[in-house]
Amino acid sequence: MLCVVIEPNVEIKKGKDLSVRAVKQINVIWQKAFPGNEPVEPRNKKLFSKDTFFIIRDSKGMILSVGRLKPVKLTFLKKVYYVQGIADIVSVLKRRGYGKVLMHSMHEYLNKTKRTGVGFCIRKNSPFYHKGGFRIAKNLVRRFLYKNSKGQIIKGKGTDDVDVIYLSGKDKFIEKVLANSKEKVLIPIPHW
Repeated sequence: MLCVVIEPNVEIKKGKDLSVRAVKQINVIWQKAFPGNEPVEPRNKKLFSKDTFFIIRDSKGMILSVGRLKPVKLTFLKKVYYVQGIADIVSVLKRRGYGKVLMHSMHEYLNKTKRTGVGFCIRKNSPFYHKGGFRIAKNLVRRFLYKNSKGQIIKGKGTDDVDVIYLSGKDKFIEKVLANSKEKVLIPIPHW
């Protein structure tokens, strides 16, 4: 069982190693924050088994903040890149610093592993991620296009106020995307 601790009170675990109790707690938090998303439940654990979860708990074991890095395979200029999708960041108690600690831990983890992290956020939340050391690219989201299982390319809807947050890794994926401003990035799932 992999359990890495970067900062005090921050657990880093693979989805397959989460306890049933943790999965249920995370599901309650995420269903409240992201109504309509597929539930995270013990019975569908395979869907998130390879994700890396970052969890901050209080002394009683209750989750205060949670987020994850989701392995995502992207295609750019006919080359495949494997990045970490920054996803589902939630602090149960706002303005207490738990989100900041969580993002600092993700940033440190990505740096240590030399992996590229890419996520999407509403523009009004971009300063939070920027303070956490992540870079922000406005209007880049329009170039991330979902390619469904039938091979159809679907443009994202409602992306006018969405920014891309990122941290560069050794693959230099983001630098290549920014240097080729007319090229699209194909993603296998809608914006995570």
